Amino acid sequence: MIGIKLLLAGVLGFGTAGAGVSSEPAPAWKQQLAIGSYSSPASLDPSDAADSNTISVVGGLFEGLVRLDETGKAVPGMAAGWTVSADGRTYTFTLRAGARWSNKQPVKASDFEYAWKNSLAPASIKPTVYKLYVLENAESYNTGSLKDDAKIGVKAVDEHTLRVTLKEPLAYFPRMLAEPIFDPVYAPGAKADPGWAQRRGDLATNGPFKLMAWDESGVKLAKNADYYDAASVHFATVRFDASTGESQATRYGEGKLDWFDATGMDLASILVKSAVAMDTAMEAMPSGSTYYYQINLNKRPFTNLNIRKALAMAIDRRSIGYGTPAFGFVADGIAGAKQSFRAEVPDGAYFAEDAALARQLLAKGLAEEGLKKLPPIAISLNAGAHESVAKTVAAAWKRNLGVSASVKVLEWGELLKNRREQHFDIARAGWGADYNDPASFLTYFSSWSADNDSGWSSPAYDAILRQANRTTDIVARNKLYARAEKQLMDNMVLLPLYYYVSNIVHRATLKQVYLDSGGSVAYTRGYFEK
Repeated sequence: MIGIKLLLAGVLGFGTAGAGVSSEPAPAWKQQLAIGSYSSPASLDPSDAADSNTISVVGGLFEGLVRLDETGKAVPGMAAGWTVSADGRTYTFTLRAGARWSNKQPVKASDFEYAWKNSLAPASIKPTVYKLYVLENAESYNTGSLKDDAKIGVKAVDEHTLRVTLKEPLAYFPRMLAEPIFDPVYAPGAKADPGWAQRRGDLATNGPFKLMAWDESGVKLAKNADYYDAASVHFATVRFDASTGESQATRYGEGKLDWFDATGMDLASILVKSAVAMDTAMEAMPSGSTYYYQINLNKRPFTNLNIRKALAMAIDRRSIGYGTPAFGFVADGIAGAKQSFRAEVPDGAYFAEDAALARQLLAKGLAEEGLKKLPPIAISLNAGAHESVAKTVAAAWKRNLGVSASVKVLEWGELLKNRREQHFDIARAGWGADYNDPASFLTYFSSWSADNDSGWSSPAYDAILRQANRTTDIVARNKLYARAEKQLMDNMVLLPLYYYVSNIVHRATLKQVYLDSGGSVAYTRGYFEK
């Protein structure tokens, strides 16, 4: 990824054209956005949205109780406002009186209740249904042990009031509500036609855009004039063009696309000669994921903290060639209090690359373990680019520590099984945001996390997270998150390598369009400037 940026430097403009820039929009007739997409959605039901392409489309068609602004702050969406009970478990949302579906029908609290309960129905197979498990009794109902859906923690009190009860306090819950699984659907239509989300005709939506066209070649959206905040929506149309990566680069060069993901591409020969080269910017945008190695914390000599620290410090992360170097777990692009979490909590404070210190720590760790040298290490991973990453890491360990490491390629399922059963030395791992809050990462290593296959847990770490869950002051909560992450890195529970980025090529005149914490395109308040 780094090589692409260097290749294009000097022939293309680089900067922050996508987000955070305020300027005057061009006339309405120029507000036609075309985005390169790798596939056309199979369904437009927001509860089915799991891949970034589908989430990008759904994000224009539907809106939940809240939406996230550019900083990741939860701001009113379909809800005009909300209150929270003293114990932090019950949220009462008041819907906007004028909110309407694209078929002119009012958006009701019952549309939310229906959508959430329908996703939780045991017969439903929704890829992100687990996010709804924060609701009281939701998991029990979804798994079939509870039969009465009236006991699920969501209730339409009246047409404009929705009461939500959580199984435990979660101060970041409003941020979660921006996820598609929490979007409403037009309940009367969905009840009458179970296949409504696969129909290519009229589709009742409540977001900034409505559906114009949808087929295998992509999706076209048109501005929804009935949207409550239509004045802030500048694009008249948004088109998602489904095509391969190289085809997207060609179409961009021909002026047929305004935005595409160029990660892994050699673009110079296409773009430098194109008619749009002077109106082009490229940005390495964070996509809310972290690539790391999981060390077997229950296997000697990796039980030794000094040995783990030595391995972490001996790597030259920039030589890996992907993303941006990582020294923490919470990825770039995850919201903090006022800026991103990484901007507010720099990971450079945890540790640094230092080959000389790494050698000292290794010698100390070996002495503590009664060893003269570290036994050969096997790095377990699945096939693909992970092999080149491992070879780069192994070369650094050999060069800086004299440690030998081999690469063990496994099928994905076998890799996961070995991680769960602790049958590995060091294993490739990665984590992406389920929602835009540091808790989406830090909860991974809690004792109650079903995903935690590290073999590590800590009552002190758990206590920090539980306190954070109850802390509504976002600045204070961020300080708790920082304490939790520091505990992870002080114990070198994981070996972070890089934060994912996507190299986005777009028109330099395109503003307020960016990638969200899940790597989907956020465009609803974007525009082309004059």
